[in-house]
Amino acid sequence: MDYMLNREALATSEVIYDGCQEQPVDLDISLPDYCPDIQRILKCQVYPHITSRSITGDRLELEGSYTVKILYLDPGGTAVHCYETSQSFSAAIQLKQAADNAQIFAFTRVEYINCRATSPRRLDIHGSFSACAKVIVQGENEVVSNIDGEGVEEQKSTLSINKMAGFAQQQFTVEEVLELGQGKPPADNLVRSDAFAVLQDYTPVANKLMIKGEVCVKFLYSTADNEAALEVMEYALPFNEMVDCEGASENCIFNIQLNVAGLEAQIKNDYSGDQTYFDVQARVFVNASAYQNSDVTMVTDAYSKQYELNISSKQKSIDNAVEFINDTDIHKGSLALEDVPISKIIDIWNEMNTVSADYANGQINYKGKFNICVLALNPDNKAVYFERLMDFEYARPYQAKEDHIKCSASMLVAGISYRITGGGIDLKVELRLSAGIYSQYSLKLITDVAADETKPRAQDKSAALSIYYANAGESLWNIAREYCTSVNAIKLENDLAGDFVENRGMLLIPM
Repeated sequence: MDYMLNREALATSEVIYDGCQEQPVDLDISLPDYCPDIQRILKCQVYPHITSRSITGDRLELEGSYTVKILYLDPGGTAVHCYETSQSFSAAIQLKQAADNAQIFAFTRVEYINCRATSPRRLDIHGSFSACAKVIVQGENEVVSNIDGEGVEEQKSTLSINKMAGFAQQQFTVEEVLELGQGKPPADNLVRSDAFAVLQDYTPVANKLMIKGEVCVKFLYSTADNEAALEVMEYALPFNEMVDCEGASENCIFNIQLNVAGLEAQIKNDYSGDQTYFDVQARVFVNASAYQNSDVTMVTDAYSKQYELNISSKQKSIDNAVEFINDTDIHKGSLALEDVPISKIIDIWNEMNTVSADYANGQINYKGKFNICVLALNPDNKAVYFERLMDFEYARPYQAKEDHIKCSASMLVAGISYRITGGGIDLKVELRLSAGIYSQYSLKLITDVAADETKPRAQDKSAALSIYYANAGESLWNIAREYCTSVNAIKLENDLAGDFVENRGMLLIPM
């Protein structure tokens, strides 16, 4: 006996790649003539950025550049100088399948860097970083929503999921000429610069997203009057950008991530010849995903009153996006300085961090590490540099409506304030934390149903009713299957409302 199976599409996301490819950094550098000799290296670091990501067939291609920056002291031991050099890189990664319209989440991770001066004008640098990516494709799985056939009973379930409605990956540039603050001495050379982007608001408008935010930029520069004197300037560059996001609407929930993919800054002269302006170009990459709620009804089990059924099925795991939340935590800590006495802090910043999140006991629990980089003066007025790794934990209340909650997390160190004490440095670190909340489903999806006409079901037709003594909590579905009747028939005969037996006792089973 053949049955007519009605089917619905179940939209799911599938990760087809999640990994990293290591990129070597091997440089033998001779300082250009305009750089002074090296007395001592304070810091060496590599800063990689991915500038483009694309998929051709089953091949993921990542392209970018990395900059190696060296902070060092000149022969006099009083002035801090910076030398930097940039190189391009590319990574080709084989995927397990072709991926059209895939989401590519790409980032870099510094593995290690070693730097030594083989002479006052020569540097030997070795290290590596990883180009990492997570590639997600949208798939359509068919589920059986209804079985048309004589004598078939169905058990159905309605699943409410947030399916991917659209996504956008776009780069834009924020440009501005920035003036030095009142009373600041004119700039001579940039010693250090960094930037991060903050999302302040967004509005979906007709398959587009209007995003509003700012790029926070920080410069450490030497002055034109005294090259040994270093000054810090910080700016916030506002932006409004329209991003194409097909499928985005007011009914969607959004996950929007911003990253500064590159920062270029030059010192400019004003009309008097003093160097008092920074000409800044910040490249910002936006990754936006839109999710819209959809209800899918599926048959989870079935039986026939006439024949045994052969039911084919497959197991499917789904991570359903529930919500994307943002938190800010002011983390307080201290750095001990027994081995590195300092009299003044020139600059303090963060470069690397890690974070994870989980859900337990009605709250989202963040846990991670971040490093604190300190450029300071010792009591002899000589520049020193050191780093310290700090742990942090943060919990926020969250009432999940479902079980089996999974979290993804990211973080940004948005600001560091400090106070030098007798034994070290007291810190207040502003952490911007983000978490994606997902409910995890493990589904048994029916793919085909067929009756085995060689195995008819035995039915007792000698009586109109049968008596069954049920235990509390028993499933009416299992009882109906056993007696070749229907759940609705048992409910009507016994005046029951739910799908499970409430109290231990006798049931009348219509035959």
